[in-house]
Amino acid sequence: MRSSRFSLAAQATAVAATLSAALIATALPLSAQRADSAKADSTKKVVKLAPVGVTATRTESSVLRTAVPMLVIDSTTLRADYPNGIGDVFRNLPGVDVTGVGPNQVRLMIRGQRGQRILLAEDGMRLNNARRQQDFGELSAITDVNSLERVEVVRGPASVLYGTDAIGGVVNQLTLGTPGRGRDGVSGTSFYRYNEADGQDAGHLRVAGREGAFGFALSTSHRVARAYSAPAGTFGALTLANDTEVRDSGVQDRSHAAQFSVDLGARQTVALKLSRYDAREAGYGYVDPLALGDSSGTVIRLLYPEQTVDRAVLSYNATALGSRFADKLAVTVSNGRNDRVFSQALDIPFTPTAGMTIRDRNVTRMLSDGLRVEATKVTATGHVFTYGADWYRDRSSNSDSSVTRMYGFGPPSTTTSTTPNLPNAWFSTGGIFAQGRFNVAERFELGAGVRGQTIHSETQETAGLPADRAGVSASTSALVGQLSGIYRVLEGFNVVASVGRAFRAPNLIERYFEGTTTDGNGFQLATPSLAPETSLNVDLGVKFRRARFYGEITVFVNTIDDAIRIIEADTTVNGFDGYRNANIDRLRDTGIEALGELQLGRGFSVLGYVSTLDSKNVDTETSVGDSYGSKVGGELGWLSSNGRYGIRYDVRHQGERKDVVLSGSPIGDRLPAFTTHAVRSSVRLPSVVGVQPTLDVAVTNLTNALFSEASNTGFFRPEARRSVMAAMRFDF
Repeated sequence: MRSSRFSLAAQATAVAATLSAALIATALPLSAQRADSAKADSTKKVVKLAPVGVTATRTESSVLRTAVPMLVIDSTTLRADYPNGIGDVFRNLPGVDVTGVGPNQVRLMIRGQRGQRILLAEDGMRLNNARRQQDFGELSAITDVNSLERVEVVRGPASVLYGTDAIGGVVNQLTLGTPGRGRDGVSGTSFYRYNEADGQDAGHLRVAGREGAFGFALSTSHRVARAYSAPAGTFGALTLANDTEVRDSGVQDRSHAAQFSVDLGARQTVALKLSRYDAREAGYGYVDPLALGDSSGTVIRLLYPEQTVDRAVLSYNATALGSRFADKLAVTVSNGRNDRVFSQALDIPFTPTAGMTIRDRNVTRMLSDGLRVEATKVTATGHVFTYGADWYRDRSSNSDSSVTRMYGFGPPSTTTSTTPNLPNAWFSTGGIFAQGRFNVAERFELGAGVRGQTIHSETQETAGLPADRAGVSASTSALVGQLSGIYRVLEGFNVVASVGRAFRAPNLIERYFEGTTTDGNGFQLATPSLAPETSLNVDLGVKFRRARFYGEITVFVNTIDDAIRIIEADTTVNGFDGYRNANIDRLRDTGIEALGELQLGRGFSVLGYVSTLDSKNVDTETSVGDSYGSKVGGELGWLSSNGRYGIRYDVRHQGERKDVVLSGSPIGDRLPAFTTHAVRSSVRLPSVVGVQPTLDVAVTNLTNALFSEASNTGFFRPEARRSVMAAMRFDF
């Protein structure tokens, strides 16, 4: 359906009423509108969410006819919002939250799960590596957000198609690629963006072209962001009298990519993509403890002073093969290197004149290789089969240094260690999978899939570690499956259901790390014998589309068994209490997610959403997790008939949560509610010699409220004050 890149939302308290009104409105006759083409002018789009995605089934499918919950944001919205990262465009949607602060370190949470329980992919190839901390996960920033065609988020397990880590969901970043067949010539885009809150300067340039069978695309992005300030105000039990800097919340980073494609014939293409991401001074962010009322003066600083990610991806795609076994075939080979430095600084004063400082530094090189072979076959009766195999390997080498200084107890004493916290090690995983979609009856479609997976890891000889730390290995396997069904009640009205298993293999950090914990308060012991986490997820919902309206409601239950958590080890090491990872928990997440979009006519459109989440430890019947229990919000927008002028207002309200553990947080013992507002506007200026300029202006945190995303509240890191963003784009 014809849509707009601008949507605008009503007040959060009225969203439920808006959804109800939209449902009633769709029962009235609405004028039919033709479907968008891939080449449609982006200024004519009216809805935020794209109607088609590929991540859930690995074949292009209508979201309406996809049994699992999926959100798709296309390049139109990405261009309009100028996000720092993909987290910025998903905050205002159901079932998705963010963790981390600043333009570099924000990561997505799906249904309360984060870190290594979320699989991050680029063009379907996994980006998660086995050396990241479980809670942190991989950075979406290593894929340039300015060169994305769309981003797709599957809410719920997806291990059948993607293997380990896809317990909470999959985030698939799909890049623009080279121009397709028949689009000879050169085109491009560039922009400059300034953001007031962090004094951010950002620029981007992309040039793409095609001549006959040969296509290319070159892109570069540069960004310098300073530490931002949070506004004065009150949040729970905490009051900030003045604007307060969130230190280490900036970054200096660059992205470069070169893509080349050659058509071997009408139905076969070979493509090569080379990319580099380079970041400096990217931190987790922290606030001066004195500003938070912490008179102890303890400071914890976590920073990546340097990080580079180099990737090469070679792919072969063939379509319309006409074979008995496959109509489409895709083969992808990837190779990557991630060099990064991580520093941890702890200042712990015992008295005004005595205390301890710890300076840890880790240097890691991660070499990654991947292979995926996938085929698709559509039968004469309309059944669709997708099957294939994949394999990935990570090889980690690292060195560590630690300097501990005690002062105030006589002459200062310094202890230095160069013992690595993690042995050099490798992690490999491979699997075979098959999934089918069957037209069982005129109104009913059944989906079924299965995957078998093996995982192996092993430590290597490492300088500074005893010989018995080498050759320690762990092997495991998994068999997972998924069933789904779609029943068409009426044209455009579907009841959907799915049940599936997923798994996550413990990574190198969880199995083999041995050293001081991140907060400096304990010593973590290696646990090679960890078992994989497994989950069972059930989704039941309805999806409805008629002319100018799309809506969906989903109820889900996701149970995770053998969940890995750090527990006390009943020992001390070097004066620190000992801790270790263990499979001890059975977690259950339940919730409801509702979403509706409606074109109101005369250029107006509205989006509204509601989601709830309840997380419990089933064994102890206690609440767990660090996310809000409810979220409601929406967008209301207007676009002029000629597409030159647009404006959008959006609002998000997170409800208070009492049953959450916030030990030591300055905000108190509960997550306070907050509401945040933003306004965005766009003006398409007259074109000059074939160059189309567009001016975009946005005001975020419109009411200048002090607030924090849920997972940033324990180690308190508030969001930025009210800020003006201005960007000038040139398309040619």
